[in-house]
Amino acid sequence: MLCAASSSPYDTLGLGKDPTVKKMIDKYGFNMPDPETVVYSNVMIKINRKGREQERTLLITSKAVYNLVPKKYSACKRRIRIEDIASVTLSTNSDEFAIHVPKEYDYRFKSKDKEQVAEVLKETIKNFSANRLAAGGEPIGPLTVTKTHEPNLFEQTITKEQMRLMTRDQRFKRLQALRAEAASAEDMAEEKDTGKVVNMLPGQDDKIGPDDFDFLSVIGRGSFGKVMQVRHKTNKQIYAMKILRKKAIVARNQVEHTKSERKILQALQHPFLMKLRFAFQTDSKLYFVLDYYRGGELFFHLKKKRKFAEEEARIFVGEVALALGHLHGLDIIYRDLKPENILLHETGHICLTDFGLSKDLDPNIPEAHTFCGTPEYLAPEIIAHKGHSFAVDWWSLGILLYELTVGIPPFYSSNVNEMYQKIQQDYVKFPPNMQDQCKDLVIKLLERNPKERLGSKTDIEEIKAHPFFRPIDWDRLFKKEIDPPYKPKVQGEEDTSNFSKEFTKEQATDTYAPPSALGDEEFKGFTFQAESRLAG
Repeated sequence: MLCAASSSPYDTLGLGKDPTVKKMIDKYGFNMPDPETVVYSNVMIKINRKGREQERTLLITSKAVYNLVPKKYSACKRRIRIEDIASVTLSTNSDEFAIHVPKEYDYRFKSKDKEQVAEVLKETIKNFSANRLAAGGEPIGPLTVTKTHEPNLFEQTITKEQMRLMTRDQRFKRLQALRAEAASAEDMAEEKDTGKVVNMLPGQDDKIGPDDFDFLSVIGRGSFGKVMQVRHKTNKQIYAMKILRKKAIVARNQVEHTKSERKILQALQHPFLMKLRFAFQTDSKLYFVLDYYRGGELFFHLKKKRKFAEEEARIFVGEVALALGHLHGLDIIYRDLKPENILLHETGHICLTDFGLSKDLDPNIPEAHTFCGTPEYLAPEIIAHKGHSFAVDWWSLGILLYELTVGIPPFYSSNVNEMYQKIQQDYVKFPPNMQDQCKDLVIKLLERNPKERLGSKTDIEEIKAHPFFRPIDWDRLFKKEIDPPYKPKVQGEEDTSNFSKEFTKEQATDTYAPPSALGDEEFKGFTFQAESRLAG
């Protein structure tokens, strides 16, 4: 038999000696050479991905975490391998905590025993790693335990689109499953969403809603909805329409977050930042109508090319820097720079998009504290849970320059905890063919002390003055008078060849979604129309 009896003081329910539990563990561990020992058990509340609460038994062994039905221990709802657990987040405002599993998603619980759970997991992972090393295997990184006190931070950390917490490789492995799940949820009913449309601003006569657009193609998906390529029936222009389900936004406490994104989009007027053309809502959905970029994501092209020449990267990074500098001038931290959020125009110029993690700073409170972003691009001060400001964007710019010219982020590891350690401790390793000026810019942007980081004193002006950008005339770059050396291949105004076929093969329909119980009042102030009259 593979399950060893428990003598752990944290086995509150005595499950180490329960024959049903022993049989259940043996079933899962049939191919394991050594025993699996129970180290913790207790009853707590599990919160599923729809926000519903269920009583569960949490069982931790020397090899796994089990989610069991109380008093029916043969009914195992989920088994999580110890080596797959990346971190734990504890709320200081409630009994909630989350176990982060990048290969899957975040498991949320409520228990007054949360501190003990975190300590037991920390020690169990430490012992597991030591045993694996002794057996000649690869050790795993120590468990990261994070505490958060901000009112909405905990919910944002554990309910934000799960792929933000994954490494790039893990995101791709999980992407297909998430898309299938989202598509299934939306396509359960094919009825057109014809709820009441609210979109007029005071003094504007033109109404606009879903029926004013032809839906051409799906070009993206997220946790709250999808992005469609659409054509306006009157002016015949092609746009990208981001459609979000209100019910999902309310359930995940993202209402203010979504309204903030709309407010930021509305305020942006810059050649390298996404423009909001219309925003409207029905009883069940929110709609952003944005400019359509036929070149697709920069990441799409990086995957195909593997890496860019330094003269190509110089234009990309220079235009991104101008976009970030403009945001900083509006007291906005971007916080989500990565190739996936950089779109390409057919001319090769860039557009920064997706302001879901952006923060509009109060001048009287010059720092933010939310742990957010993509692991490969996180600045050390965010990982250390310190207050952070505009300097985190300049760190991310350094990561971007390195990835574009080398083909992989400088501190990359498939183990998230190990990657966080590298970000905080390791030196950057450069390929022998990288030019000195490019190297120097990366080094200065990846300064771990944010007060010493390039851009920390006079922001964009320091970036522009670096020798790497000496060939650039910044005024001409801003006016798009410099011809980018890299241009995506496009075939027409409706071309979607630079977007993933996993999206574009889907049927382009605005499917039915049930109304939010809060209606449009909760989203008051969301609606926006850039033009007072539609162009013919």
